[in-house]
Amino acid sequence: MPWIALGSLALALGVWLAGFLAPFAGFLPGCAFKRFTGIACATCGLTRSILALGQGHWREALHWYPALALLAGAAPVAALWDLRRAWRGEPYPALPASRALRFGAWLLLAGIWALQVARGI
Repeated sequence: MPWIALGSLALALGVWLAGFLAPFAGFLPGCAFKRFTGIACATCGLTRSILALGQGHWREALHWYPALALLAGAAPVAALWDLRRAWRGEPYPALPASRALRFGAWLLLAGIWALQVARGI
């Protein structure tokens, strides 16, 4: 089953639908973590980035949450790779469940959070 392609399709559909929901963004409550602490959380700007992508404003989406804009740009490539893999009947490459991989994921999340805090989003 081409899971990456299906996930990319779901991401694209969600972003496309978010474009229609942009007029209602003012009704969203905002980030509770930032409201209580005054510090941006690791996902601050994510909703505004999704709404910007839904309207086709890539530069604005990159400003609000760079990781999502980069993921959205890479998703079609990953989907095509996954469809090619499924067409040929190749298995998914095994990902090592190592400490280094988990540490890298946490480090990436901490870097995104530090960027959001430094920018004051």
